[in-house]
Amino acid sequence: MAVNQLVFLAVSSFIVGFSGALVPGPVFVATVVESTKRGYVAGPLIVIGHAAAEAITISALYLGLSLLIGSIVAKVAVGIVGGSFLIWMSYTLINSARKASLQPPASDYLTTTGHGPIITGILTSVSNPYFFLWWATVGNDFTLRGIEIAGLLGVAIFALFHWMSDLSWYSFVSASIHKGRKLMSTKVYKSILAICGVFILFLGLVFILEGLRSIA
Repeated sequence: MAVNQLVFLAVSSFIVGFSGALVPGPVFVATVVESTKRGYVAGPLIVIGHAAAEAITISALYLGLSLLIGSIVAKVAVGIVGGSFLIWMSYTLINSARKASLQPPASDYLTTTGHGPIITGILTSVSNPYFFLWWATVGNDFTLRGIEIAGLLGVAIFALFHWMSDLSWYSFVSASIHKGRKLMSTKVYKSILAICGVFILFLGLVFILEGLRSIA
């Protein structure tokens, strides 16, 4: 088990986690809406629900994919598909940067009247088709990498740093909304989207190249 591989896994898991968190979707909208009612605690509470849904997904991937670690076909398929999805996410982030706003349309918010923010985090996660697409490709790839590097420990590191990216982003959004958007302007938000888009493009290309390399 190489320490440098674990460090790279942790750093890349944290940064790639933003590929899903940064793009406005049900969880983002729920965070903005709940923050206007509950303050800065809304973000962390919604992330708890979001992480609960992901924990179940990660467990299912780990239990099933552990049998496919030695499969070259799996490595090639996951690398190419996951890398392609990251490139598409990169395009989405960079394209979103031009028209991004911290004021989401109310119609995008999943109606969860009567539910607390944790349950809202679960419902808004599983209601988003991109949630399943991300985990079937990118999340799948990272789970495989974690298993290859350090088994269950590798998967745990991937999950932990992935959740740290969610927690840091949604906590920041929640705090910004609570403070009247003084912590983050729309211009700053657009810049974050563009920078992460470029980095995720790079990782997408790396994934594809490693997938193709497995054929050799």
